[in-house]
Amino acid sequence: MLAKMIDKIVSLKETKTFEIGGQTYTDGHLTRIPPHVDRPEAISVSGLDGICKLIRTELGKVGTTIMVQAKSYKSVEVMTTYLPDFSRNILYRAEADAPGLYTGFRSREVALIELRSLFIPNEGTAYLLDLLSRMTDENSVSTKDNGVTQTVEARQGVALNALVDVKPRVLLRPFRTFLEVEQPESEFLLRVHPEEGIGFFEADGGIWKLEAKKNIADYFNTNLADLIEAGKVVIMQ
Repeated sequence: MLAKMIDKIVSLKETKTFEIGGQTYTDGHLTRIPPHVDRPEAISVSGLDGICKLIRTELGKVGTTIMVQAKSYKSVEVMTTYLPDFSRNILYRAEADAPGLYTGFRSREVALIELRSLFIPNEGTAYLLDLLSRMTDENSVSTKDNGVTQTVEARQGVALNALVDVKPRVLLRPFRTFLEVEQPESEFLLRVHPEEGIGFFEADGGIWKLEAKKNIADYFNTNLADLIEAGKVVIMQ
């Protein structure tokens, strides 16, 4: 009796196939267990020079062609080409340690500091520094009292000391990508608000990001030229 029960249980576990309408079906499911593969841990750095040094130091140990991709204006990823199991290893990553620039309004004093610390000097920064030097942050109250009536005048916000034509668009070069490459110049919309202060707004539709990626690729094409020519490194945007 026990032997029959065991045979019945074994028969239930057997995979059976059925022919239905010219097609073959099975009542069992097979799951492939992928083999364990030792992979290197990706190294993160903050500069393009670090990527070049890592590639030159460890390329011989990788044993295959590697690809360097400028994924964005502030990130780079280095990976191997296909391995025997058609997978890739991510070797290195770089994230730009650039201050960047937030769009929106800020006070006149903050704008002055940013123009001197977050931008590469050009005609645009010279114009804005001159424009801001003609402005004042007003926050004052004056009164007139003749003993019968009193008049109070309150002045607050940003005001120009003289009538000045303000350019609506200015070309600026803020630090936004890796410091080893040329910072792209792009157009900014300038707004002056009596209460909110000075406003900078990007006005080129993000084209500067494409230029930054090209500058990053050009950096690697120059600094890894011998490895690229030997077919050991491929640069991508």
